[in-house]
Amino acid sequence: MFSSKYAPCAQCGMSVDQAAAELHTCDPERRADYIMRVLRDDIEAFETRLREFLEGPHGRFEAWLAARQVRRTG
Repeated sequence: MFSSKYAPCAQCGMSVDQAAAELHTCDPERRADYIMRVLRDDIEAFETRLREFLEGPHGRFEAWLAARQVRRTG
C-alpha cells in the first residue's frame, strides 16, 4: 500500500507533512474557501429548497406572518 508523507488538514484541506502536523496553523481565508467548497452542493440547493418551502402551506403561512409583522411595526 502506498503511504504518503503528506495528508490533508481536516480543517482547511491544505496538504500537511504528517510529521509536523501539530505545528500546522490554518489560514482563515483558506479555511473559509475549503468550507465553501465542502458545502457547495448545499449552498447551490438552498434557493430551490427555500422556494419549495415558501410554496408549501407552512411557507405561505410564514410569509404571511412576516408581512403582517412588518406592517404592524412599519
